[in-house]
Amino acid sequence: MLAEPAMATTQGTTTNKQPSGPTFQREKHIQYFKRTLQMLPEPYTSQDTFRMTLGLFAIGGLELLGVLEEAISEANRKAWIEWIYSQQRIPSKDSPSEDDDALYGFGGPFSGLAFQENTDGRQNLGCECDSHTTPYDTAHLTMTYTALLSLIMLGDDLSRVAKEPILKSLRKLQQPNGCFIPCITDYEPDMRFVYCASAVSYILNDWSGVDKPALLNFIRESQTYEHGFAQSPRHEAHGGTTYCAIASLGLMGGDAFLDQRTIVRQEGETESAFEERRARAGFVDLEGTRRWCLQRQTTGFQGRTNKPTDTCYSFWIGGAVAAIGSFDLVNFECNRGFLMETQHKAFGGFGKWVDTYPDVLHSYMGIASLALMGEPGIRPLEPLLNISKRMQERLYNETVFWK
Repeated sequence: MLAEPAMATTQGTTTNKQPSGPTFQREKHIQYFKRTLQMLPEPYTSQDTFRMTLGLFAIGGLELLGVLEEAISEANRKAWIEWIYSQQRIPSKDSPSEDDDALYGFGGPFSGLAFQENTDGRQNLGCECDSHTTPYDTAHLTMTYTALLSLIMLGDDLSRVAKEPILKSLRKLQQPNGCFIPCITDYEPDMRFVYCASAVSYILNDWSGVDKPALLNFIRESQTYEHGFAQSPRHEAHGGTTYCAIASLGLMGGDAFLDQRTIVRQEGETESAFEERRARAGFVDLEGTRRWCLQRQTTGFQGRTNKPTDTCYSFWIGGAVAAIGSFDLVNFECNRGFLMETQHKAFGGFGKWVDTYPDVLHSYMGIASLALMGEPGIRPLEPLLNISKRMQERLYNETVFWK
């Protein structure tokens, strides 16, 4: 059963006091994200195929800072919507069979092939990829997730999204152990792509592309002896993948967000029915997960045991704790103090560590963490999808898959 919209609304994500200490450089952060949208600096050249995700961080930062419509003209919003749709890989007119290597959804810019608009009077649905090109110009699961969120934030209703081809592609990407790979040509299965598949399914309001029991089993087996979640079974617990696991369970909702250790047999429930219900629970030990997450806070948060504190984990760990309703246990003052040290005082943005230059990923995650703490001048955040609550409402009320 699909999670109702309320299932994605978490509690314990706002502060009960005004922040004190160093000043949050809100205007400089706004200018940082605006500059990033105008032209990515030269060091990002090698990441051009991930431009869709980089764009999401900049657009999302402006949205959380409350200036998205002010900072981006209507003409630019419309142009960017068209650019995003031009990156949508859809079946060609001579659609190949479902057994080929084609993968549909959204990707990054691909310099080897030209993207062409339809010229027969139909709306532009993106590139018309012939069957011999799609294995080399493939969609990517992460880019599909970030493209959908960007479209929502730019005001699109998702009516041109090729839903069924995306769902068919999800089935191809899921592995026998329940995990996902990001694209046909890249065998890199881990929890990041479990989250992307879950988020895409949630946004499309359709989980038919996912084998949920296999996915749940993969998540459970990835919970380590420390009780955090690893990239995959028998690996080390990690802050980013712990967020991905918890957020995936939250998006699935229902029994998936329960703890096996605390489920009790109901009156009149048979033993077999009880065991089946326990098998649908995503957490092996929720209390242990909560404890592991909270133990990652030093001033800000570290991503793994005995590692340095890092700006992005203020969201990855903070978002995980918020998703399970325990964000009030975070030391806001220490976390905010660390973030104020990693923000760049001269031209805005957040760096990975203190005294490092900002980058767009850590800049967005720093803003997202401050949003969880209720920083004045930042919109409230929905941690499961990592978007503002305003955009969460837009998803439910203004997109074709939820109306």
